[in-house]
Amino acid sequence: MRKKKNKYPLLLILLLSGVLLTGCAEDLEEQMNVVEESINRFEEKANEFFDSLGDSLDEVMENVTEYIEDLLDQRPDDELQEVEESDEQDDTQSEGLAHEDLDISFVSRSMEEAFLEIPYRYDYAFDEDSENYILERLNAYRAENDLHPLERREDLSQSARYKSLAMLQYDYFSHDNPNLGNRPFDYLLWRKLDLKYNGIGENLAFVSNSAFSDSIHAEELFTGWQNSDGHNKQMLSPVHKYIGVGVVRSTESGSYFKGYKVLLGTQHFGN
Repeated sequence: MRKKKNKYPLLLILLLSGVLLTGCAEDLEEQMNVVEESINRFEEKANEFFDSLGDSLDEVMENVTEYIEDLLDQRPDDELQEVEESDEQDDTQSEGLAHEDLDISFVSRSMEEAFLEIPYRYDYAFDEDSENYILERLNAYRAENDLHPLERREDLSQSARYKSLAMLQYDYFSHDNPNLGNRPFDYLLWRKLDLKYNGIGENLAFVSNSAFSDSIHAEELFTGWQNSDGHNKQMLSPVHKYIGVGVVRSTESGSYFKGYKVLLGTQHFGN
């Protein structure tokens, strides 16, 4: 590594000064003589200066290439670069959900990317039994009211699971989505998740319990929807044709749910 890097700017200044002095000559021969004399004088002065520092001008010029290479060679070696890239990948995975946590065959790239953006703050499980129970209860309820059954669709099921999981991990309960700039559910389904339905609807519910030994049942979610005029109207709408149900169960939660164990349910409707 070079130590006396302050020599080179000085040398360039001296040489440039010599070129500028050539403008004082009256003809070409005089100009050449002035240039030669100027260079000789500057070389002598430069050698005297560098000799006082321990190097000669010849030695400095011989090492110009080495000096430039030292300045340009700033890249890390391949092994170090691979380690840094590996660390960055590990950090990314620790902030979001990994594929093995989700155990879902995603219907689209948009759906996959949305799930992987969700932070992993609380342990959870998708409750498939509760999802099936709600779907069966819903279609039985519709039959009691002379309505056609709703067909389960995988894209709506995944979007419903996404919503329930997002509410747990982002610690909120609302049709608006704080992770999407507080945009409503239609933005989530149509824009973020790229679902293709002419009409959509959303029902949300949760049940929490501070007693660890007491269990929480999906029946509580369903009766909560039944007892709410707006949610009940969604379930009995003659317009809806398709549905997806997403239920997330967790023994821990954030401040919105007071840290209690919680059961979050989402119904997504489409036509």
